[in-house]
Amino acid sequence: MSPKVTRTRQEKALETKSAIYQSAERLFKKYGFEAVNVEDIVKEAKVSKGSFYVHYPSKDALIALFIKDYVVRVDENYKKHITTLPKDMTTSEVLLSLVGKIAEVIEEDLGRHNMKTLYRIQLTDASPSAALAYGRELYQLFHGLIEKGLTEKTLHSDLSPEETAKHFVMGYRGLVYEWCVREDTFSLKEEALKHYQMLLYGLTSP
Repeated sequence: MSPKVTRTRQEKALETKSAIYQSAERLFKKYGFEAVNVEDIVKEAKVSKGSFYVHYPSKDALIALFIKDYVVRVDENYKKHITTLPKDMTTSEVLLSLVGKIAEVIEEDLGRHNMKTLYRIQLTDASPSAALAYGRELYQLFHGLIEKGLTEKTLHSDLSPEETAKHFVMGYRGLVYEWCVREDTFSLKEEALKHYQMLLYGLTSP
């Protein structure tokens, strides 16, 4: 087999994989994770069902990859959000602004049903997802802000910056879970701001 033929087949395989991913992304955004099946994706991508399984072992595996890529993009947006805030804002005010921004993204972009699917995948998959990893950029943002506040003594905690940041993240997961299981008028942003205002009051009290 000539190198030229091999390269062409590799290029076609990459094109097929990309077409599947992009088609799934369009459908996921329009209908949500649960409402879309493999047949919908391959029809949208104009490829065979067999081609799907050559590149992705399951729909859940594709969703996990989509979330991994999404986390990278959205965490970059969180970083940009912080850079747009006034320089004279206190660390507590910046943290609350970040908390509100995260809620907006989850409520308006991902949505309740997609978050439920993400939790299901996380609970059934033994490997930690990008959304849960403490190495993700969002955790680093919390860590950096908390460390800054502790260094400036505008925040007070007996825990290390690392542990305090982990509790910030764990608290948010609990709020998102509550939002997912309740189908009433529970507003993630409103409840998140209440929760973190209370938490920050404890951290700013001498």
